[in-house]
Amino acid sequence: MYESPSTLLSCGYDTYVRYWDLRTSTRKCVMEWEEPHDSTFYCLQTDGNHLLATGSSYYGLVRLWDRRQRACLHAFSLTSTPLSSPVYCLRFTTRHLYAALS
Repeated sequence: MYESPSTLLSCGYDTYVRYWDLRTSTRKCVMEWEEPHDSTFYCLQTDGNHLLATGSSYYGLVRLWDRRQRACLHAFSLTSTPLSSPVYCLRFTTRHLYAALS
């Protein structure tokens, strides 16, 4: 997900979200955040400032991150029962979180 022509966020099967600045390096990221329970990230969304949200591959879980910190701020379980549903897409505002589950 490009934030500008030279900065981007990436996520995937290695359980990390990475922030890249292509002006400094294409081989080493500037910052990274690790999913604490070793789940794949299926999607991510940012507010364009400090907040970042990730959708997990298991249990309908969305994590909210502050990009200035390494640890997750809050985890939202979007199902009332422990389903193995991935979060395929998400969007958020300061008041609402929208997510698509299977």
